[in-house]
Amino acid sequence: MAEVDNEKAVGSSAASDVPSEREGALNVAPDGGIRAWLVVLGGFLTYFATFGFLNSYGTFQAFYQDHHLRGTSPSAISWIGSLQLFLLFIGGIVIGPIFDAHGSKVLFWPGTVIYVLSMVLTSLATEYYQLMLAQGVMLGVGNAMLFYPTISAISQWFDRRRGYALGVVMAGSCLGGIVWPISIERMIATIGFPWAMRVSALVCLLVLLPSCFLVVPRVAPRAPSEASGVRLKGIFADSRYTLLTAGFFFVFWGMFIPFYYLTLYGQFIGMSSFAANNLLPVLNAGSFIGRIASGLLADKLGRFNVTYICALVGGILLLCLHAVTTAPCLVVFSVFYGFLSGGLISLQPACVAQITKSMEMIGLNIGVMMAICSFGVLTGSPIGGAFMAADDGGFEGFITFSGVILLFGSFLVFCSRLAANRDVLKVF
Repeated sequence: MAEVDNEKAVGSSAASDVPSEREGALNVAPDGGIRAWLVVLGGFLTYFATFGFLNSYGTFQAFYQDHHLRGTSPSAISWIGSLQLFLLFIGGIVIGPIFDAHGSKVLFWPGTVIYVLSMVLTSLATEYYQLMLAQGVMLGVGNAMLFYPTISAISQWFDRRRGYALGVVMAGSCLGGIVWPISIERMIATIGFPWAMRVSALVCLLVLLPSCFLVVPRVAPRAPSEASGVRLKGIFADSRYTLLTAGFFFVFWGMFIPFYYLTLYGQFIGMSSFAANNLLPVLNAGSFIGRIASGLLADKLGRFNVTYICALVGGILLLCLHAVTTAPCLVVFSVFYGFLSGGLISLQPACVAQITKSMEMIGLNIGVMMAICSFGVLTGSPIGGAFMAADDGGFEGFITFSGVILLFGSFLVFCSRLAANRDVLKVF
């Protein structure tokens, strides 16, 4: 294949999904340029509409308990949100290789249709099984089809500045996590739940359409015959990858639980439903800062170094929630926990890319890890709800479980970092 420089890549992007280049240059990322930053912009918009909306499920959890699903246990309702995350994560084992073999367009266009349609169908749902199918299954599948092309493409366009670029993209989900909970609650109060979902669907459609053109891979897709030759066999031969995967399994298992129950915990300590719902935007505001700041720090101090520190401090902070019994303290907790969790979400793909030998494999490597982590995010929130039921609505077991699991995950991430380089003072 003929080598193409950044200027030619900009001009040819409209006609082709990716620029063509010699095999020897596949792993040389431009780390900037108009085309690369347009991919970042597309990723930011995508995550605002998808992951940002998903981060607002705590608002739906509280609404369903009081209205559509009154009388249903919190644990059962949380399965809807957990299923979204599960399908988002496990979808990577299928969608990652599809991206490697075919590029982004075959995923982005149908993913946008499925995602928007899921919101429209949710607006018509009134029963538990209907919400599970529309908001749980369809939204999760559509989210996955948009998530992996974005995160994989960014890793191809950036190397030295990968942490920062991914942080900016992930910040889009935080901005969505600030805007969506407030908007959804206000729209439900003024125009009702069905029209709130339809308006949300229209906004997401308008945001995702430009992203269908902006998010493109840099490395030419491999032909299906080539892609089929790359199997899962041997993917865990790298101890760094194996330990990192195990670490993030436990990190995500514990980390996402508070996202679903923070609103309920606020009400538990005496906050009004309006004030408690605003904890989610506060958490996501902290996450917005954390995702960008952690990316900048990671590029200077090392991605693995910043990742395990975020997980360690996050686990300790989560255990400190036992002592948080006032609204001001819970607001402070939300800001700092959002900051740390935001760093973990944005740095996970950066760590995978750092130990991936060929960018032709990035979709598969990220997808397999996310698929394994999916079982943690699927069961975490329902287990948290079961602890609440066992405590007669209390949060003691819920907090302890989440914190300990997150701390164990931080230990495994640290072990992965040692497997990569035993010099703990080295930037890695």
